[in-house]
Formats: sequence, structure tokens, C-alpha cells
Amino acid sequence: MLTAQGGWPIAITYFESSNAADSPVVVLLHGKGGSKRVWDQQFAPILQQNGYAVVSVDFRKHGKSQLTAADAGGNQNQKGNSRDKLSALDYRAMVALDLEAVWKFLYEEHQKKHLNMQKTAIIAADMSVPIALNYALYDWSKIPYDDAPVLAAKTPKGQSVRALVLISPDASVPGVSASRAAVRIKEPLFGIGFFVCTGAGDSLDRGSANKLYTQLTSAQGSEERMYFKEYQGKLRGTDMLGKRLGLELDILKFLDKHLKKLPGDWSDRRPRYDRDE
Repeated sequence: MLTAQGGWPIAITYFESSNAADSPVVVLLHGKGGSKRVWDQQFAPILQQNGYAVVSVDFRKHGKSQLTAADAGGNQNQKGNSRDKLSALDYRAMVALDLEAVWKFLYEEHQKKHLNMQKTAIIAADMSVPIALNYALYDWSKIPYDDAPVLAAKTPKGQSVRALVLISPDASVPGVSASRAAVRIKEPLFGIGFFVCTGAGDSLDRGSANKLYTQLTSAQGSEERMYFKEYQGKLRGTDMLGKRLGLELDILKFLDKHLKKLPGDWSDRRPRYDRDE
């Protein structure tokens, strides 16, 4: 159990890789009203078997990420559960607080050489897509440590999100827009790989996915790192998992090319002035 800034408990499941410091990382985000169990039961172990370190996340007020009476300081009126209405503040906190707590955990594991967070992917479904896109932008907006004379040599604080799988993307959730982040994070400067996928039988779902993909591919030189696919049926989001649609295999192929095979060995993420050298 992690603790986000402000005290909210954030439940995760960590599937450690046997490849240690050579292990790319995949962060799994559930859809609306869901929990990390949808990943833990099937796809997370498959990713682990394929050499990835995997973290599945329960966002606040979902799954096991609930406030207890003790967490709420004894005030039962503050107790949160998945039946609570989610506000714009909750969704913004998922970006700025919940996922940042996950990244701090990844940093600690990276420094122990249990994984290589410099190659991290996020797989998100429906409502978590705007959150994933905005966190990726936040990650790339972190100013590197001032520990070298030129920018290219400075130790990064962020710049770890290298690939995004966006399943049945919602255009927005209260307080968080997918398109605003997509317009910025699609740029070649970041070099992020994108895989947008949707069910073929839901016209609203397809429309939202097509719109997002069109926004992403408006960037020059995007053809080699952006993909779109429709899957048979009316299922959406994580409901498409385990249905023999081929989604899992396609995700593995995408991650192999746009995460696992990326250049970049493990390196110390501490600023140079804090290292014992």
C-alpha cells in the first residue's frame, strides 16, 4: 500500500521481474468503476512472464484504495468508497498525487536495480486514458536536475513514459481532458509510442478513439510510432481482455517494439551531487 501526498492510501500490486535492472516497466490503470483485479487475474502475470516489471493500480475511491476511519482522522464523513461521486478534484488528484506516488515507488525500485523505469509504459482503459495522457505530459514536464553543463547530460527527474496503450479512450473526465494533453505529448520531441484500440461495435466508443488517434497522428513523423486497431464486438475497455480478440498479443507486440527494444541501459536517477562517487 502506497500513500499519496495528502494521506490517501493507494493500493498497488507489484509483479517483480526476474530481469532486474534490465526490466522495462508497465503500469496498468483500470477503467470506470473498476479495480486492479481486472489486470491482476490475467494480463499482469503474462507481462511479467515476458520480462516486464508490472504495477497495477487502484485509484482513490476504487478497489482497495479507500479511506478508513483512522485515515480520515476519526471523521466518518470523510470516509471514501467507490460509491462516492468522483469530483474534478478526485480526477486531478489521480494525475498529480496517485500516479506520482506510484512513480516514487518505481524510483525506489529502480534505485535498487529491480527495474529500469527509464523504459516505462502505461496501459489505460476508458476513464483512465485522460489521466494517463496528462500524467505522461506531467512526467515529461519535470525539469532535469541542474547537475551538468548541458541539458543532454543532466539527470532527468521525469522523461520515463515511453509508450502508451489507450483502450476505449474517454475524451475527458471531470477536470481532466485527453485532447489537451494529447496535443502536446504527441510531439516527436518526446518520441512516445501510442497504441489506440477500441471495440468495433460501439459507435460512440469508436468515434472517441478515432478522434484521439487523429489528434495524435497530426504530428509530423508519427507514422512509425502510432497504431490504431478495432476489435470485433461491442465490448469496451478492460472487458475486451481474456476474450480471445487478440488484444493482449497486439499489446505485447507493441511493447516489444516501443519499450523493450528501446536503447538505454539502467542508470542512476539521483542527481550527480548526491551520489557517492
